[in-house]
Amino acid sequence: MKSHLETRFLEFCVRKKLFQPGEKVLVAVSGGMDSVVLLYLLMKSRQRLKIDPAVVHLHHHIRAGTADMDERLVEELAERHQLTFFSQKYPVKDYAAEHGLSLEEAGHRLRRSLFEMLAKEQGYDRIATGHHRDDQAETILMRIINGTGLQGLAGIRLKSGKWVRPLLFASREEIARYAHDQKILFREDETNRDLSILRNRIRNQLLPLLKKDYNPAVDQHLAHLAGILDEWDTYVSGIVDDCHKNYLNIVSQNKIRVGISFFKQYFSWIRIRLTEVVLGELIEQGFKISYGQFTDFSDWVETGAAGSRFHWSGPVWSVKKNKYIEFLKTEGLADFSEDLALNPGYTLVTPDGHYEITIEPVSRKEIAFSQKKNEEFIAGDRLNFPLKLRKWKKGDRFTPLGMKSGKLVSDYLTDRKIGFPERQGAYVMLNEDEIVAIPGIQISEEYKIRNTSRKFFRLTIKESE
Repeated sequence: MKSHLETRFLEFCVRKKLFQPGEKVLVAVSGGMDSVVLLYLLMKSRQRLKIDPAVVHLHHHIRAGTADMDERLVEELAERHQLTFFSQKYPVKDYAAEHGLSLEEAGHRLRRSLFEMLAKEQGYDRIATGHHRDDQAETILMRIINGTGLQGLAGIRLKSGKWVRPLLFASREEIARYAHDQKILFREDETNRDLSILRNRIRNQLLPLLKKDYNPAVDQHLAHLAGILDEWDTYVSGIVDDCHKNYLNIVSQNKIRVGISFFKQYFSWIRIRLTEVVLGELIEQGFKISYGQFTDFSDWVETGAAGSRFHWSGPVWSVKKNKYIEFLKTEGLADFSEDLALNPGYTLVTPDGHYEITIEPVSRKEIAFSQKKNEEFIAGDRLNFPLKLRKWKKGDRFTPLGMKSGKLVSDYLTDRKIGFPERQGAYVMLNEDEIVAIPGIQISEEYKIRNTSRKFFRLTIKESE
């Protein structure tokens, strides 16, 4: 006879369409109560669900002897149920130290990365975890305490890509009762009692207090809230996907443009998600921003002057233009050092796709009437074409217009207070091995127009459309 939990589990999986017939399912089992009970319930329901389960475990190397015992128990469970067993080994402490993460966050990232890689390599359709309703309540409370937006309040997703959480309907108490009644063996995680960890303080102190003194069903209400927001976020994701496919102007792998009027027409939740999608293209997929970052960015979009910049992370910036916001990644661009040929009458597009540069002969009369900021005029008597164009590099020197002695290009750009993105992306134009100009910024004193000059050239630099 099926237990009440087994019946509800099967009904929940079917109603929420967590699995399709014939799917191969990796069951993530740590050895703790929740994941072991999940495995038992899936085995009870596998014929009705028509799934093909296997077991995957992460050996985290945090507590050597204990971690070995965790792995041994999970392997024995897999053997008892005649299931394929995969063990992924990775020193979580080293990963946490290398990336500046807590052990909990490092373990979460590693599990996600390693299990997804395994699922792809071995052809598994789903990855099931043992998260339950109390985990959901703890996650939401933790995010409220740390600061979050509506997307964060959606908590642990029932379905997210390959990942499914079939126990989200059940409380920890129900799962513990089932484990006791079925005499299920599992491992106790001693770190769950460590009150220096915020989640443990919420689990062992805050949530029991809320249930006892405020509302015994608080975990159910938080889970209900998460479910509503999860559905709403799914709707928002559809809008964001449409924007991504049809309205983002991906100029190059390092530059994306978003129209200001288009961006401002949406309410903040969609704008946050759209911004994260753009940054994900430039930094890494799944990149997240805080609500504080987004508020600062929105204020800048509203009040920032054209040409002003907003820094995101590392080499990624936003630049405000008159009609659009440009998201720009400068990393790697300054390493470009190959010489490009620049000849009169031809337009050269820089390899990063940022600029179009031309040089053309002009008369002295044309020089007298030019007031354009993106133009420079140089004497051409000493020029030997083709000129060379490349990114500036360490050690480059030239004599800036109006100066009597040479100066490092790096020092000159700093002294001029050229912003980081422009500084990293600046080019130099050379006549053989001598710098003629930093296009768009300054020409060399050696190539200024004098009374004795007989040949004149106009140097133009503009941003690519």
